[in-house]
Parts: sequence; C-alpha cells; structure tokens
Amino acid sequence: MFFRLLILYSTLILLACPAPAFAQSTPTPTPPTNPTPAACGLPASGTIVASVTYTLTANCTQTGTLEIKTAETPSVTLTINGGGHTISNGTGAKWGMSFLIVDDDGERTVYNVDTAPSPNVKVIIKNVTFDGNNLLFSRHRRLHEDGHLYLGGLGSWILAEGTLEMENVTFTQGNGIWLTVKGTASLTDVLFQNSRVWNWGISSSVKGGLHVTSTGSVTVHDAVFRDIARTLVVVEKGGSLKTTGCLSFVRAFTHKVHHSGLWGGFGTWSDSSTGPCSGSIGNGGQAVVAHSLPLLDCGMPGDGTIGEDTVYTLTQDCVCVDTVSLSTGVEVTINANGYRLVGCGSIFLIGGFAHLTINNAKIVGIRMRTYGGAITLANSELTDTSPTPIINNGYFYAYKTIFEGNRGYDRSDTGGVYDASDSFRLGRALFRDNMFRNNTGGPSELLASGPGTSITLCGDNMRDDPAPEEGAIESTPVWRPLFMTLEGGVLLGCGGPDSGANHPAPQPGLGGGCLPGQIHLPPNKMLGAIGFICHVEESPAAAIEIWEILPDSKGVFALSVSQSEIEGVVEGFVACSRNGRAAVRVGLTEPVRQLIAPSTLYQDPAIRGGRDILISLGPTSEGKVHHYVIDHVLDGDVLGTVDTIPYSAPCLGFDPARIVPAAPPAPTQIYAPAVSPQAPRADGSIVHVVSQGDTVWAIGVAYGVHPYDIIALNELPERGLFIRPGQELLIRAAA
Repeated sequence: MFFRLLILYSTLILLACPAPAFAQSTPTPTPPTNPTPAACGLPASGTIVASVTYTLTANCTQTGTLEIKTAETPSVTLTINGGGHTISNGTGAKWGMSFLIVDDDGERTVYNVDTAPSPNVKVIIKNVTFDGNNLLFSRHRRLHEDGHLYLGGLGSWILAEGTLEMENVTFTQGNGIWLTVKGTASLTDVLFQNSRVWNWGISSSVKGGLHVTSTGSVTVHDAVFRDIARTLVVVEKGGSLKTTGCLSFVRAFTHKVHHSGLWGGFGTWSDSSTGPCSGSIGNGGQAVVAHSLPLLDCGMPGDGTIGEDTVYTLTQDCVCVDTVSLSTGVEVTINANGYRLVGCGSIFLIGGFAHLTINNAKIVGIRMRTYGGAITLANSELTDTSPTPIINNGYFYAYKTIFEGNRGYDRSDTGGVYDASDSFRLGRALFRDNMFRNNTGGPSELLASGPGTSITLCGDNMRDDPAPEEGAIESTPVWRPLFMTLEGGVLLGCGGPDSGANHPAPQPGLGGGCLPGQIHLPPNKMLGAIGFICHVEESPAAAIEIWEILPDSKGVFALSVSQSEIEGVVEGFVACSRNGRAAVRVGLTEPVRQLIAPSTLYQDPAIRGGRDILISLGPTSEGKVHHYVIDHVLDGDVLGTVDTIPYSAPCLGFDPARIVPAAPPAPTQIYAPAVSPQAPRADGSIVHVVSQGDTVWAIGVAYGVHPYDIIALNELPERGLFIRPGQELLIRAAA
C-alpha cells in the first residue's frame, strides 16, 4: 500500500511540473540553392533559384536539364560565359534532352508545374558552342484535357520565356528545334549549322531550327544558317523577327525557309540585313567554308546536297544513287548520254526555286519530290519506281519520256505516276509527247488536286496499255485514265510560253509577265487591261511588284512594296502608283469590307489574328477596280477578290508627296496579248477561243458586249475569273 501511494504521489508531482527547458523547437527551413557546378564550371542539371554566373573552364557534357521555375524564383538572371568551350549532349539516349527550360510560359510540363509568367527572368549566354551530337532533343510534355501528360511535338534545346541574350554562339549537330523563343531574344554573331528539323514547312505545325512563337520577338544581328535540313526559321503568326547586319542561308532547302506553314499563317520578318556574311562567325566558326560532294564513278554525286549550279555529264551507269538534294535557287543538269541512274531506296529532293534537268537517261527506282522548285525530264525513261515516282509541290516538265512499270500509292487521291497537291499553292506540270505503259496504283496516271495545281497536256501523250478485255487474268495491270483533277486542280490547254518545243525555264506561272524567281498573285492570273502582281519570295522580307497593263497592251512597272513597309503602317495607305491606278493598304475600305464579309474564305482579323492587306488595281475601261484581300503579310493566303465601281482611282485620299519612285527591274516593258475579236460563224454565232492573258472583261470590250452577259451565257463560276486558254466562250448565239 505504501508503494502504491508513493507512485501516485510521484505521478502528481510530474504532472504539476512544467515541460523541461531542453524540449526541441521547429527547425528553420534551409533556403533553396543553385545546383553545384561540375568540374567544367556548369551544373549538369538542376533548378536555378537565384541569379548566378557560371564560367566554363572546360568542355561540358550535359546529362540533364537546367530549368528556371518562375513561381519559385520570380526574378533571376542566369549568365553562362562559355570561354570558347563546348556544351554537348552527353545522354547517349535516343531522345536526348533539353539543355535549358525557362518557365515554358506557365504551361505544365515534365519540367514545370507552375503557371506564372516570367517577365523578370533573363538568360545571357556568350562565347560557347552547343553540340547536339545528332540526338533528338526532348519533347516537352503537355497537360491535355483528359488530365494526362503527353509528349508534344518536336523538342527544343533551349525553350525561353522572359529575356534571352546570346552572343558569339554556334549551334551544331542538332536534331530538333535549337531555340524556341516565347519572350524577347537578341542573337548576335550566331552560326546554325549541320542540323535538322524533320518537317517540310508546309503544315500549321511546322517547326524551325530557330522557332519564334506567337508571343516571341527576336532580333538577329550577323547570322549564318548552313546545311540545316528542312525548315530553318519559323515565325508563327503574331510573332516577329528582325534581321540586321550580315545574313547568309547556305544550302537551304525548303520553299518557305523563314515563315510558318501555308496553313498556319505567318509572323512578320523585318529585314534590314546588308548581305551575306564573311570572316568569322559564332564561337570561332567561319561564315564561308569549302564544300564539295564525292562523285560516283559515273561522274555525279550519289548522296548529299548540291549547293551550286552544276552540269554533270555521265560516262557510265550510275549505280546505287541515294538521296540527292538541290538547295534553294540551284540549277543542276544531268546529261546522261543514255546511261542508267539506278537508285538504292533513293530520292531527288528539289528545294525552292531550284531546277533539276535530266536529259537522255534511263532512271530506275528513283523517286522525285519538288518543294517549290522544278524538274525537267527529256528523252528519258522512268521505270520500276514506287511509291508514286513524282510528287510535285512546284513545277514539273516531261518531254518525250517513257513512264513504265511504276507503282503508285493504293489510294484514291494520289496519282500512280505523278501527283500534285496544293501544299505550296503550286503543283503545275506540262507533259509533251510522252508514253505511259504498265503503271499501276492510284485512280489515274497523273493527278492534280487543290487550288493552284494544274496539268497541261501538249502533243501526243499516249497509253500503251489498253483497257483489259473481259476475262483478263488478275495480274493484268489495272487500266486507269491518263489524268484526273480534284478539288480545284485544273487541266490547261496547250498554249503559252511553257508549251514550246524548248525546255522552259523554271519560271513560276503559266502566263508570262513576272520575272524568274517571282510568282504571280493570284497564281496563273493576268489581269488583262489592268495589270499583274508579282510576289517576290527570295528575300527574307516578302515583297510584291505591281505591273500595269495600259490600253495599248504595254506593261510598265507601277510600284514595289516590302513587308517592312507594311509593318510601318498601322492602317491606311502603304503605297500608290503615280497615276493612282495601283494601291496597297493595310485594312479594308468599307465598300470592300461589305462585299467580302459574306465570303466563306474570309474571316474577320479580330478572330483569326493579324490584319488584312488590300491590293487594288484599276479602274478598267468598264470603270471597275479589282481588289485582292491578303491575310496578314504579302505572301499570305488570298482571302478573296471583289470588284467595285469607283467614283475615282484607288488612291483617293493618298498624299502624292509621300510617293517614293521605285526603280523598275529589267525588263522595263512587258507586252500582254491584246484581245482580237473573232469573226461570226456560218450560223451567225460568235465563239471566242480564249488566248493566254484574256479576261472576261477584256473580251467583253473587244466584242462590245457587257462582261456579265458573257458570264451568264456561258454559266461561268466565280465571275469568270478562272477561264483558261483554249476554252470556247459563246459571245452570241446562232441566229
């Protein structure tokens, strides 16, 4: 009992006493710190949480990603002084990695879960070479509506929000997007070389080695882009790029080397560059380097990119030709002398404004693809090639050539031998005196599909595989028609400058006028008695030239407008010709707006982003002005055409003092064919056979008939805009 009382008494004493002074308190959290640099002077990976400068003391091999999460670090500057060293991708993994991720614009990715913007983040990188080791850059994960993270499209080496400054930097052996810029970037003395982005620059999702997003603004001073496969630079609609100093594109390939795809719209490129670069560039690189391709025993290259005008004369069969590319603007001729060109899974790739001519060759198993360029086949044979030997997004000419034993895709929308789509709003072909024998696949031998595509047949294009008789064995080739056109593709009559006996130069358009290297706007359209518009695509900043057709059918240079001039005007007139008959403006006049608004092609710029550009020409002898509405930039899509009957010329309200005369390019005079009325037939009817350059309006003037009567009598769609050479128009019915 005594012991029980003692224990109880002791317990009461303990309960009454306060807690001892040595009890532990909550520890103070340790503030986050930047990752520790590796031996080279740069962390291999980690999160930057405070402003820091890393100075490289040796080459670095990265195995992870550096990142800046702005929700955790709302203000931080990261500086990397490369000291002339190299930062390389050292993962060895197929999917590689990303070197630096800055916020990703508040999107949730595998690297970032915050949603804060990053206006106070700045990255400075100088005197360094980035070597991707040809490993694919990591694709960033995106949070989808179903709540799961999925890999996005092509990855990037640096994805930058906030401010990015780079100077004396070389990018080499990349596989994906080197730079994705979502904020503001300044690039000085940079070299992009020996890299690739696996897309063609024709879709809305196109990516470039330098990729400016819809929120990005980039200035580039002194830059060389050399040997970049596919798309070099992309500027999304809403984004902007400015180039100053020297600028070189060396062995560039894609037709659109500096804009987003035709289906995705365009950003703006203001170009004030002074010409190609020379001397040193980037981190110890050279702007100009020697380049040559090894030749096969036959005398031509079997692989690689041809970057200069060349004539190859074969001395024997060329066996095992691989992938041969022609860079932008290059002209290459292969005089085969009857020898064979034998492919090993090979393909000829023709870049924008390039031209490949093959004479007197037996071509076996080599596919051909154009991307804004041209191919001419003459006195040759193309055999045993699949699938679909020729896919044309540019210009294709075939003369006295045999197409035999080729196989196309087993699809209803692709030609068996030749196929053209409207990826570049091109895809035009001329076939003269050819033979088609035992080819299979597709709904027809030749197929053109989409606006801007056309097939011109001249001379005798013959079939040597007649329709099979009843009871034919299953192995008999399926007979298909020679040609088909779908969804806006057209068959043109044999006439005009591209149908002569001589091989035509790769001059865009089928109706003369624009100079080589320029494209008619709209395609194949000469606005008889008014003028024509030439779209100049070889300069980084898009431009147009307007030529006016006078009543005596003489064409004279009217004015030229560049994209930089467009960007300098908020809304209103950009330029006018001296006689007031040609005008370019930003935004629509109210009469044009009322006429075009109901069109299914037109969408208000407030909805689609960007703005309208209006090109007006006239008035015609009937008092009409033709207007072309273009989306956002001078090489944008044509959203529609309308005609108005004005009280004055298009330049009403323009200050003549602002007109700056532009020197016309040679030739200074171009002649358009005049419309000559044709005599009545024996029954009293009058039928006009359309010639190259004729328009319904000019035909009406020639016969003294209102153009609307011609349109109604012949049931012409689209107000008669798309008549073609060789087409017969009834002017007056029989008595």
